[in-house]
Amino acid sequence: MSLSHCGECCIYDLACKSDGSEILVAADHKVIIYDGFDGTSLQTLKGHKDVVYAVAWSNDGEIFASGSADKSVIIWNEHHEGTLKYTHSDAVQRIAFSPVSLVLLSCAIGDFGIWSTTDKNVVKQRVDARCCSCAWNSDGTLFAIGHGDGTVQIRKTSTVREVQADEPFIRIERGTEPVWALAFSFYRFGNDSNLQSSEEYFRVDIVDSEYLSRSAAEILAVTDWHHTLSFYDLKGNKISADKDLSFEPQCVEYFNNGQFLLIGGSNNQLLMYTRFGLPLGIVAQMDTWVWSVKSKPNSTSVVIGCVDGTLACYNLMFSTVHGLHQERYAYRENMTEVIVQNLVHHTSTRIQCNDHVKKVALYGTKLAIQLSDRLNIYRQSSSDSEPLEYKLAEKIKESFDCSLLVVTALHIILCRDEHLLCYDHRGLKQREWMLDSQIRYIKVIGGAPGRETIVVGLKDGQVYKLFIDNPFAIEVLKLTVPIRCVDLNADRTLVATVDDTSLCSVYDIKTRECLFQEPHCNSVAFNTENENILCYTTNTTLTIRALNYSGHSQRMMGFVVGFSGNKVFCLHMYQMNAFEVPFSIQLYQYIEDKNFEQAFRLACLGVTEEDWNLLGHEALRSGELEIASKSFARTKDIRALQLIHEIKEMRKNGDPELLVQAHIMAYDGKFREVAQIYRDNGFENKAMELFTDLRMFEEAQEVMTTASGETQRMLMRKRAIWAKDSNQPKMAAEMLISSGDLDKAMQLIIDNDWMDMAIDIMRKLDRSDLDTIRKLASYFVRKNEFGLASRLFGSINDTKAIVEMHVNAGHWTDAFAIADRNPKYVEDVYLPYARHLAEQDKFEEAQKAFHKAGKEQEALYVLEQLTSNAANESRFADAGYYFWLLSMQFLDQCSENPSLIPKYEQTAKLAEAYHAYDAVFLYCNQPFSVHSHETLLNMARYLAFQPVLPCVSRVLIFFTIARIGMELGAFKAARESLEQLTRLRLPSRLEAPTEIMTLNVRAKPFADVEELLPMCYRCGLNNPVMGGPACLHCKTPFVYSFATFEILPLVEFSVAQDISSEEALQLIQAEPPLEDANFNPFHNKKGTPVVLDREKLARLEQGQVVVIPNREPLQPRYFFNTMPTISIAQCSSCFKLFHLDDFEMAVLQKGYCPFCRTSLQRNAGLQYDEEDDEPPKIPSFGQFS
Repeated sequence: MSLSHCGECCIYDLACKSDGSEILVAADHKVIIYDGFDGTSLQTLKGHKDVVYAVAWSNDGEIFASGSADKSVIIWNEHHEGTLKYTHSDAVQRIAFSPVSLVLLSCAIGDFGIWSTTDKNVVKQRVDARCCSCAWNSDGTLFAIGHGDGTVQIRKTSTVREVQADEPFIRIERGTEPVWALAFSFYRFGNDSNLQSSEEYFRVDIVDSEYLSRSAAEILAVTDWHHTLSFYDLKGNKISADKDLSFEPQCVEYFNNGQFLLIGGSNNQLLMYTRFGLPLGIVAQMDTWVWSVKSKPNSTSVVIGCVDGTLACYNLMFSTVHGLHQERYAYRENMTEVIVQNLVHHTSTRIQCNDHVKKVALYGTKLAIQLSDRLNIYRQSSSDSEPLEYKLAEKIKESFDCSLLVVTALHIILCRDEHLLCYDHRGLKQREWMLDSQIRYIKVIGGAPGRETIVVGLKDGQVYKLFIDNPFAIEVLKLTVPIRCVDLNADRTLVATVDDTSLCSVYDIKTRECLFQEPHCNSVAFNTENENILCYTTNTTLTIRALNYSGHSQRMMGFVVGFSGNKVFCLHMYQMNAFEVPFSIQLYQYIEDKNFEQAFRLACLGVTEEDWNLLGHEALRSGELEIASKSFARTKDIRALQLIHEIKEMRKNGDPELLVQAHIMAYDGKFREVAQIYRDNGFENKAMELFTDLRMFEEAQEVMTTASGETQRMLMRKRAIWAKDSNQPKMAAEMLISSGDLDKAMQLIIDNDWMDMAIDIMRKLDRSDLDTIRKLASYFVRKNEFGLASRLFGSINDTKAIVEMHVNAGHWTDAFAIADRNPKYVEDVYLPYARHLAEQDKFEEAQKAFHKAGKEQEALYVLEQLTSNAANESRFADAGYYFWLLSMQFLDQCSENPSLIPKYEQTAKLAEAYHAYDAVFLYCNQPFSVHSHETLLNMARYLAFQPVLPCVSRVLIFFTIARIGMELGAFKAARESLEQLTRLRLPSRLEAPTEIMTLNVRAKPFADVEELLPMCYRCGLNNPVMGGPACLHCKTPFVYSFATFEILPLVEFSVAQDISSEEALQLIQAEPPLEDANFNPFHNKKGTPVVLDREKLARLEQGQVVVIPNREPLQPRYFFNTMPTISIAQCSSCFKLFHLDDFEMAVLQKGYCPFCRTSLQRNAGLQYDEEDDEPPKIPSFGQFS
């Protein structure tokens, strides 16, 4: 379409308004404004004094600008009024508005400038070479300027507007020829998630060396007068090889959202290329050079300006190149790409061909694409459920000239007028068919690979059928009108055609009889899965039709190209759509004619669940059981399938047809009629079963009025089952009780927690029904009704169950009573009781219970675990107590097993050591201590002489001695302890105090103060603080008070072997002679053991002797108090010795012995002398219990 002719003036530049309503033309001294829709001239603007070289519209269409050789740039508003003017130092060559803002770039010969509406100032920069062209990128952050010396500069907008001219920019060095045109392209190439690149899935001929550079979102196309076209990214890197244009390019323009490139120049043509310069064809042939070109926004129209003043507008239309086979559809996009879709699974892939796609053909898994100089054949390498993937299988390097192209499994078919050429996939010609007229339509129907069937429609009205492996064409039909569309049905017995008169006809191939015709059709297709179903389209409707029946139409635009299953594939404009069509009308037509076989085949293509049920019911009524069974199986109607199965079984068993019909009537809900039939023919039981199955008990009662008692009970049970299923459990329980099914009734009562009914049914239970009684008793136990449960268990003499009930409930008194009466249940009672006590930390009682239950080993195991845990958790007081309990356990067993005596002695020693270590540990780890320093020193001294014990730190022991020794004056002991610490690994928190004490002790004396030296009460000599657990002089072991660990004035002696313990005690308790009041058995016997005979025992004062009455098999121990003025106390449980005052204070504070934790209460009567009113000086503490 030619808009105008501007005289002999060259059209230097063009610009289109954003809405396409106006076109600016730069010609001569004027700016001419044309209507963008009809091409009429609207106005001529004469604001310039010289030739106008450039025009540009703003992105919002509110202003435009013009640049002229008079060195000025004029800003015009949308009313075509000049609002602002600024000048350059030379003629203005190019101008361009930013695509995102009102910023104008103007390029003169020697400089360029940036103007914006915000600051109204023009920022200019000088350049070294002439400005020939300019362009903005898509977001307005960059612009490019082409220069006359062949260079291209890419600059940032902020760089020009905010910094100096020497700011760095990107400079692209090219040849010496001027860059007369350049343009940016922004296109999201490959934004399809299923995009398939040539390097990933197949190999194609790539014009450019690097494919990855093609995925750039924005590129810069540059042309110069060296006939060169180049492409760069935004960093100035070349992304493809230069392309030779063979003419001088004057203008470039990206078109259709950056998909195509338009180039015009000295060849008098406007050429179209792909985004990366692949030639696609000629858009326009002009008489003179094409100097300028612009695309109208949001349209497919382009405006061309020539040197001779010709102004033309072209609307570019792209033809549809596509192919379809069943659910796969392939079509061309962007002229160089092919998109393949699976219309059923909604998957797709994109194939980059990098060449002009001319033809596309699809068949099965094969895809043929004809390019400008070759034909590529691809093979689908993925399954239908996976994303589509095609790989290049064959490449035929030959340029075929054809009007139609189809592909088969092993061949390709080319159409040239009336010729059909068959090639294999390697490009070798196999055969050729010569037909009588030009081929108008061709379609692959299907067949075995290499033997496919092809149907062909000709211009003279003939329809042929060809086989790939057969050189002879078979005439199917001959009409008098040219064929537009043709198709064969699935079994090749029918042919459907649409001719140029839009008449759709269906013929029988064998008889050539016309079955029906339909006018105003544009396309027709048979269903590929059912030979009797076809569809055809008019301009506005789609009609589905079964042969010999009327069709059903629905509104739809486009024309049908395929029909598979229940999906119709229609092409409307440039889009292929897949529609699911209903077959209900055709199904009803088949059912009405009792053609159930065809109805079932049609339903298999896809109908609703209601249609399947209708088909099943109608087939069942007509006796077509197989069809009915298949139909109900589709809807999973188990009830109907069960009915069909029962009917088959009845017929197989030879049941009368009368019963079969009654069964079907019952399925239809005619219950009373069916019952009447049963009663009339003597089948009363079937009538009763019918009503009871349907929960119609009143009707069943009427039928069973004369039935026996057992039958009545059976009816009652069924009513109970119905009541339970109807969520009426109480009614069901009452009915079960009435029918005598007490076990089932009881289960319902228990499940619903009805206590009153449970008590009632308890009285009705038969004592022989043990399981039911136990179940009911267990229910009473769960409800804490132990009296009722005991009555039930007692009624069946299940004493063990009563014991378990009391034990689980914690009724120990009742359980003990039963165990006393029945010794065989002692273990069942006392073993759980012992474990119960152990869980409550009542270990003494638990041990007694374990003992009574005969589980000594279990008692020992529990106590051993307690001692181990206490030591590991640093609860050393508890550890000492548990070790003492453990030693008592071993001691109790020593009388039967003397080998356990070492165990007893070991655990007793551990108990004493942990008892002392607890205070030392707390002193070192807590800020305060309840013990005096003297007591702590005694405890640490006692521990220092013990062997290494588990969890007992030697560091803390010696640290305590050193620290307290420094405070109390035991400097020698402190030195020895610090020396011991040097051999041990100290924790970090004790390193500094230890080092300080080591330094301080050097300034202290080398002896301990005399008050701290332990004295031996046998020889009367002092011992060093760290001397040992016995006297260094007489080797007599020290006896410690287990409250303060001071040395007691006791010396151990033994009695002669011929004196029993009882006799020795009697001799000691006897009144000694008056002359032996100061008798000391250790006088003049230093260092030797003292053994007393009867005479010497009788001379001892009772108040000076302390006896430790050990348990058997251990012998008692005897100690002589060398200082009677010091009172000694003894615990009656653990037999440990204490200073009297310390022991009484500990008892008052804690309420128990500090060692064994036995609660002690002082008896009112201490042992007094019979003659003295005062108590004895050294009382015996056997009175503590």
